Amino acid sequence: PDTSFLAKIPADSAFTFHTIDKHGMVLNAAQTWHQLRPGEIRTNCGGCHSHSQSPTDFDKTLAGKSDYPVWDLATTTPLISGKNADRKQWDVAKETSLTLAKKGPLNVEYFRDIQPILKRSCVACHTGAEPAGNLNLDADDEIVNVENVGKLPGTYARLAADERAKFGHKPVGWDSWGYPNASRTIRKFQSRRSLLVWKIFGERLDGFSNDDHPSETKPGAKTLSWKGQEIDLQKNRARHDLDYLPPMMPPPGAVKAGKVQALSDEDKRTIVRWIDLGCPIDLDYDAKQPERVGFGWMLDDNRPILTLTSPSVNAKSIDRIVIGMHDYGSGLDEKSLEVKASFASGNLAANFKQKSPGVWEWTPLRPIDAAGQKLTITVRDHQGNTTILERTFSGRP
Repeated sequence: PDTSFLAKIPADSAFTFHTIDKHGMVLNAAQTWHQLRPGEIRTNCGGCHSHSQSPTDFDKTLAGKSDYPVWDLATTTPLISGKNADRKQWDVAKETSLTLAKKGPLNVEYFRDIQPILKRSCVACHTGAEPAGNLNLDADDEIVNVENVGKLPGTYARLAADERAKFGHKPVGWDSWGYPNASRTIRKFQSRRSLLVWKIFGERLDGFSNDDHPSETKPGAKTLSWKGQEIDLQKNRARHDLDYLPPMMPPPGAVKAGKVQALSDEDKRTIVRWIDLGCPIDLDYDAKQPERVGFGWMLDDNRPILTLTSPSVNAKSIDRIVIGMHDYGSGLDEKSLEVKASFASGNLAANFKQKSPGVWEWTPLRPIDAAGQKLTITVRDHQGNTTILERTFSGRP
């Protein structure tokens, strides 16, 4: 209720955050990226929020209480979902519940997650030379060359890369939909402002009404109206917005007739997440290997987290070596671990045993004088990113 939260996240990994509504749609977004060092705890947001009021004392928030269950975002992703058997109260009206994805980052990708939904529930009407709504969602066999982007499958280009209004209904008074619109149907990173989302939920969701801005009363009319009256196009074109017009999609009649399958609650939320993430697409996607990612949008470009927690740099003796390792993207390649020491030959990695999630330990048979000794630890993730840690011990307190 006081909007506080506490979570465990991977160290040395860039993160940002959104506030979201009950549908899981982004309300606003942090304007910068952040990161934490291993073991760092940050409970003061005064850097951005100190200008308008005194920063909140975290200990006085609900998330600062001793009984608050800390979210583990290193290995799971909590997701807002529709009402189900979950008896916890997540919102005032008790309209939502929570599901927990048992993995690290949750990515939503076009070929794997969005295209199947479109084929199942949309292309029956949105296909051919005269598709419903003048929007062809059955065009991925067509390759479209998008300026400053490159070659994209046709349906994706129509939804997520048609700022120049090459397809479908044209913007009134302009030759482009204009940033931040990806097309007539999608507004980049803003599902609440995307016509596609209004249509699948059957309502306008951005807090405005159709009468708040001038608009076309009918798509393709090429005239602007406001509150039922036609107004001057040139004088008011900068105020132009889109209207939500029934029916919702897919049309209930088509669903009832068995022509298409209704969208599930999770289908709708998947589309929402896809838009709010910027409409990711993996152009190297292989349906036979859906979990393999290519070297484009979905690339894991963060190195693994690697830290040596014991011994400290000024330790007098080495009687225990503790390593922390984790990778938040493609995952840690544990077989790649290499530990070399000045006091032993070869790779010592086989001596280390996992003690807890992310923690490996080795206890030498006898303590080793630390002064002048050196450890070099190397590990990779499954994308091939490599982290190397070198530590030389002084042996002085």
